[in-house]
Amino acid sequence: MTSLSKLGLAACIGAAAFAGSLFAATADAPWPSRPVRIIVAQAPGGPPDLIGRYVAEKLSRNLGAPVIVDNRPGASGIIGIDQAAHATPDGHTLVIATLSTHALVPHVAASVPYDPLRDFVPVSNLFRSIKAVWISAALPAQTLPEFVTYAAARPGQLNFGSGGVGSSNHVDAELFKSAARIDLAHVPYNGPSAAIAAVASGDVQMMIVSITTGLPLAQAGRVRPLVVFSADRSPLLPGVPTAGEAGLKDLDLTAWIGLMAPAGTPGDVVNRINAEVDAVLRSADTIAWARRNGLEIATGSPASFTATVADDHARWGEVIRRMRLPPQ
Repeated sequence: MTSLSKLGLAACIGAAAFAGSLFAATADAPWPSRPVRIIVAQAPGGPPDLIGRYVAEKLSRNLGAPVIVDNRPGASGIIGIDQAAHATPDGHTLVIATLSTHALVPHVAASVPYDPLRDFVPVSNLFRSIKAVWISAALPAQTLPEFVTYAAARPGQLNFGSGGVGSSNHVDAELFKSAARIDLAHVPYNGPSAAIAAVASGDVQMMIVSITTGLPLAQAGRVRPLVVFSADRSPLLPGVPTAGEAGLKDLDLTAWIGLMAPAGTPGDVVNRINAEVDAVLRSADTIAWARRNGLEIATGSPASFTATVADDHARWGEVIRRMRLPPQ
């Protein structure tokens, strides 16, 4: 081999070694090595956005690194969730996932570009959202039985709003209609905040959504809560009966809101994020914040959250098939 060839070979080996060391340094870089983005697939104002911003603020403070929220609403959450599914799986893009985006929409929407189980790694179950039945304050009904009687006398004439086709607001209201034996027409909106605003204006008459979303409008006298879906009355709405007290004991509308990463995110990074989030959730500040906002703290390991998501995907899929909701 000539001296020139030997020099070329040495250069190639050196370049390969440098590239290998650079890759290893990149792969072993501590998390986070740059700003972390949390995608929220809903518009600002609802529980996913509220939770995303709270977690981002606490993580940013604890990590000493920027954690930003990126709202990507639309198509019942499909747009933002799909974007998260295709992000680089290195822990620097996370997403607020919900029962709606991962257990309901995939069974109802005509076309969903992501696989809710294969395209994501569950990181941590964050909170459970407590929901309520809200009606327009312009209606004469003051209680759930009065609203059911009012709606039953007007089959198909009243509407309910939702945050989109296949959203938890949509499926919850369909289950409520079935349990109450009333006929209401569905009007989807671009997010739950827009839908509850439509209830307040009287464009639609009813909605099932979180206490967090409905409370400001209730305090302004524009919507009226009829029941809450929790074991005990909410301290935010102490005068409002639970669904069980109102005769809907078998209607369980519990909904989780959690944090996920794109499939392929390294396990050590997932575990690190879980540990950081767990510290946030167990703090006294978070416990007080959750109570003020009508939320229950969930927590748990990535494995336990993975099991929850898989179980709910199967359970709600069966519920939706029994409801015979046509793909929309």
